[in-house]
Amino acid sequence: MTFLAPWWLLGVALVPALLLWGLLAPRGRPVTVGSLMLWRRALAGGSAGRPTASLRLRDPLLWLDAACILFVVLACARPAFDTDRPVEPVATVVLDRTASMGAASAGPRGRRFLDARAMVHGVVRAVPDAPVRRVSVPGEGGVVRADTTTLADLLETYGPDTAYRLASAEVRRTATAEAARHPARPVLLVTDVAPAADLPQNVHVLAPGASPTVGGNAGLVRVAARKENGRWWLLVTARASAEAAGPIGLKVSSGDMVHAERPDFLAPGGTAETVLPLDGPVPARLRVSLTGPQEDAFLSDNEAFLVLAPGDLTVRLLGKPPGTALRRALAAAGASVRGEEGAEGRLAAEAADLLVAYGVPLPDGWAGPSAVVLPPEAVGPVRPAEGTVPAEWTVAAEHPLADALYLPPPRLPEVPRYALDPSARVLLGTPEAPLIVTWETEGARRLAVCFGLDEETSDWPRRAGFPIFWARALAWLVPAGERRPTYRTYTPLEPVPGTGSLAPGRTGFHTVGGKTVGVSFIGTDEGFEAGPGRDDSQAAVAALRRSIEARREAAIAPAWPVAAALAVLALLARAWVAR
Repeated sequence: MTFLAPWWLLGVALVPALLLWGLLAPRGRPVTVGSLMLWRRALAGGSAGRPTASLRLRDPLLWLDAACILFVVLACARPAFDTDRPVEPVATVVLDRTASMGAASAGPRGRRFLDARAMVHGVVRAVPDAPVRRVSVPGEGGVVRADTTTLADLLETYGPDTAYRLASAEVRRTATAEAARHPARPVLLVTDVAPAADLPQNVHVLAPGASPTVGGNAGLVRVAARKENGRWWLLVTARASAEAAGPIGLKVSSGDMVHAERPDFLAPGGTAETVLPLDGPVPARLRVSLTGPQEDAFLSDNEAFLVLAPGDLTVRLLGKPPGTALRRALAAAGASVRGEEGAEGRLAAEAADLLVAYGVPLPDGWAGPSAVVLPPEAVGPVRPAEGTVPAEWTVAAEHPLADALYLPPPRLPEVPRYALDPSARVLLGTPEAPLIVTWETEGARRLAVCFGLDEETSDWPRRAGFPIFWARALAWLVPAGERRPTYRTYTPLEPVPGTGSLAPGRTGFHTVGGKTVGVSFIGTDEGFEAGPGRDDSQAAVAALRRSIEARREAAIAPAWPVAAALAVLALLARAWVAR
């Protein structure tokens, strides 16, 4: 049991005071008699005298008075019992963990996250053990992450490692959504710049603000590499605020080797873009840096770290297959599918990693890997023949793609006839009735599907095994080691494909899942953000205290009505006895 107003329990002292008064106070009432001789004679005989303490304690009126006082005091103290209801947080704290929180500020601590932490500390001192729901934007993997903690725990986790990349608009949307989800619960928005848009009344902003005059900022906006005509080219775009210290140079290096250097690349208040040729062997790691005066409010966007990695598979789809199942299957396999063209399309040697032709011949001169669906004419060892034959579902167990066909076969009553040369390997069907065939030409792998994908011919595109087959087929046609390499950089906590891991939360070269990756803040623009501050600490503390009291009352079952009812019964009983 607990008491919501325990100070009323001091009134219990009235009960022993009442009993003491009942014992010590004189009793009796004046009576008019004709002669005192009768009283003297009665007193002399011992039949009359002052009541004893035991007789007074047996007085029911005295105990009923004490009961009335006791029950009234208990009712005023508001007794209550704890219930099994789950304890709800008293507030939601939305933490801004975007990259701009690591920028310099005009505050006494010099960094936006430190100034915001000090504002949180002021609230913590008022209600340190209040349970709150903490929402971090972004959290692990770049998503909104929420957990339950206390305000005091925020000081342990809210530090310089909160500089992650995400648009600050997502922070405001999250705070607004939390305010709408729990209108009676205060929401503390801990960010760097106070939002300009109106927020719900239960959102209290703790924002130290930012000043564009603190060190200024120069940062890389875009860094990209491409290969053309046997040469590597690097595109670099950067910008600087008017307050940035200049001139600002550009340096491209790998280890101790400098590939390009521009001492006057960027001027304060301007934007610069350049395309640099990379001569010689292609380095596995590439570092692009802005050089010059280091009076920068946000140093994390001054460098880009790129690592040479296998490129995405580029597939050029020729012809027009019925429906979109083939295009979706190729995209689901991780391929970048480019526009459909007719057989007359002329393709350069570097236009695609793989050609997929549906019902059209391959372009003349194409010697790379390819897949042909429903070949209209002879291609490799596959030659169309007259008529149709019944489909026979026989999977060649020794074929490297045999495991790509493990689901029930599609419906195929009859298929066009094809004749095969000895160089072909039948994956599905028989040499007399081939369905899927593979072969190699000058080191390039080829695949032919000898039936159509329309609904009248087959239900294979509607089966779950259809995208699985194409994913395995693309990996066999163009292995990862044969795909055109490209430079790649990741943002903090971005998933790294093929490793099952996240990129670290700081810029630089890191080993993730056994491979080297580069982590950069390219394109964030967050270091340039500046705006006013806002301190709703006093309103936040008051709202938290109201929420704590409301949660406390909601988590208990009141018992004061029982005490009040007993007090009324005791009062009625006294009136009946005194009658």
